[in-house]
Amino acid sequence: MNSLKKLWPQIRDFVIILIGSLMQAVALRLFLIPAHLASGGVSGISQLINHYTDWPIGVMVLIGNVPLFLLGWRFLGGQRFAARTATAIITYSLAVDLLLYIPFFPVNGLTDDIFLNSLYGAVVAGVGYGLVYRARGTSGGSDILARILNHWRGTPMTQSYLMVDS
Repeated sequence: MNSLKKLWPQIRDFVIILIGSLMQAVALRLFLIPAHLASGGVSGISQLINHYTDWPIGVMVLIGNVPLFLLGWRFLGGQRFAARTATAIITYSLAVDLLLYIPFFPVNGLTDDIFLNSLYGAVVAGVGYGLVYRARGTSGGSDILARILNHWRGTPMTQSYLMVDS
């Protein structure tokens, strides 16, 4: 019983990371992709590659995150960082591609209104990102670079994200 008490915070964090990553994937598939809105970072680049080549977005996200993941492993904390970030990246990548195969999932989105798609997509993805960060993980991509900048230069996270995404 005592060992379960010690493991519970880690289990809770991984469950939160799974939920947050799934929310990010739903936001991308349900709101951003149907409205032809590019996400930021590796996901946005993956969307552009998909537009011109029809390669799966999730696979491109996974491939694009490999070098950034290795950088993060090196500079942000080894195994703890790696386990949490790998969980987030793999869950997000798989969910982005596998959501298309759920029979009741609306592939063409919920609305044709670009404003509503951008608003709902940003809110759902933002909550997903927040959950992943709350569980001390990153969603991969530019998140890793922003965290490295924050860790090594002391730049506030908001400014780090702004610099990296710019």
